[in-house]
Amino acid sequence: MRSENSIKNIIVNIGSQLLNIVLGFVCRTVFIRTLGEAYLGVSGLFSNILTLLSLTELGVGTAIAFSMYKPLADNDHKKIGALMGLYKRAYRVIGLIVAIVGLAFTPFYPYFIKNPPDIPNLTIIYLLYIFNTVITYFFSYKQSIINADQKNYICTLYQYGFSIVQNIAQIAILFMTRNFILYLCIQIVFSFLTNFLLARKAQKMYPYLNKYDKEKLGKDDKALIVKNIKAMFMHRIGSAVVNGTDTLVMSSLVGIISVGIYSNYFLMTNTLRNLTSQIFAGITASVGNLGALEDKKKSYQIYLSINFAGFWIFSFCSICLFCLFNPFIIIWTGRKDLLFSVPVVFLIVLNFYATGMRQATLTFKDAFGLFWYDRYKAVIEAVVNLITSIILTQRYGVAGVFIGTLISTITIDFWVEPLVLFKHGFHSPVKPFFIRYAYYAVLTAAVGFLTWYACSFVPGSGFSAFAVKCVICLIVPNVLYLAIFWSTKEFQYLKSFVKLPKLRGTAS
Repeated sequence: MRSENSIKNIIVNIGSQLLNIVLGFVCRTVFIRTLGEAYLGVSGLFSNILTLLSLTELGVGTAIAFSMYKPLADNDHKKIGALMGLYKRAYRVIGLIVAIVGLAFTPFYPYFIKNPPDIPNLTIIYLLYIFNTVITYFFSYKQSIINADQKNYICTLYQYGFSIVQNIAQIAILFMTRNFILYLCIQIVFSFLTNFLLARKAQKMYPYLNKYDKEKLGKDDKALIVKNIKAMFMHRIGSAVVNGTDTLVMSSLVGIISVGIYSNYFLMTNTLRNLTSQIFAGITASVGNLGALEDKKKSYQIYLSINFAGFWIFSFCSICLFCLFNPFIIIWTGRKDLLFSVPVVFLIVLNFYATGMRQATLTFKDAFGLFWYDRYKAVIEAVVNLITSIILTQRYGVAGVFIGTLISTITIDFWVEPLVLFKHGFHSPVKPFFIRYAYYAVLTAAVGFLTWYACSFVPGSGFSAFAVKCVICLIVPNVLYLAIFWSTKEFQYLKSFVKLPKLRGTAS
């Protein structure tokens, strides 16, 4: 059933995400043309501040979700109920802490805005962002059991179903009122509805939760969860600093308009990242189940295929981004002043590729519960990223932000994460991973150059020229990769994996 659940999760996740992407871009287009890039910059800044405040979550969710794989496989209702009861109590405390810290930070957020824009009610807007974040902690925890039970597609249908309606409502509000506060209020309403109704769905699917939520966990279970939470807290620090400070550094040292320009690039990379992450989210619980029930040799063989799929996906997406980023923004916004230079675009794409190539390793490492072994890595990564970004941004402007992020990824994440997975997860040498990674990187560079070179012969900058470049980007990388990898074990496994759901009675 693992393969069937994974395929079902992936199909629903990607299908819902694609529809949401289309409406999201329409909503962003209306946003730019009705409110402008200053509001985009403010939106990006406050979102990043809330990312940093989410540090108070401590990694509780990930640690408890990992602890649920085994009892779900064993149908241990008492233990599942006890875990969810702990989850509920922890998230209520965390929600209150986020509210208190967020409110306490209110007098200080203006210091992160260089050349403050003329936007009324800025403090009210900031408080709305806090409220939107806080309310999720009181209901969202119940989604974890659905995801851990390999039924991620249910959460996806709720989340993206409401997101689609939300985008439509926000587009209407922007056209009718051009009011950013009403725009945010709609976001809050739909955020609440999504989490509240998913919590009710989880309760119906697992009616024993209330019966056992007062159960006490054993000493060993508590010790393991506390140990993983300590490790995950350090990971959260690294993730929050790397993902949450780029905009803060840019806003403080370059200006809020640059943040607005970057937000369009971030929207596209984040959209692709979310789209591709649905694939890995769709298999995470299955990998956790695999790790709980199967031997490491089988897990390793599946990892090689998932890592290969990650390479193909992120290599193809990176090539498309580099060739199509600026042409798309010109067509989308109709403005050349919202473009970054080609070197800056290259750095954004390079960061996207480097982060994407970590996904298979992170999926297996997290699903195996290997949080403890690289806990200090996250803190070191955060320090390296923040220091290099500040220093380089002062010298190179916007480019310095992305160079700093790239340096922290290459010097820390690139080798520590696979080392932990191979040593403590697969119990095998890590050298083959780095050889394979280098091979994939050289292929991406070579195929990317050929694709970019082919696109350079397309004249003009209108829609027709953009369409031709899209066709080139679609054909060149995929045809070359098919020719190179058709006979490999990894490609053949992925072919069989996709066919598995059609074979009734199969349980791999």
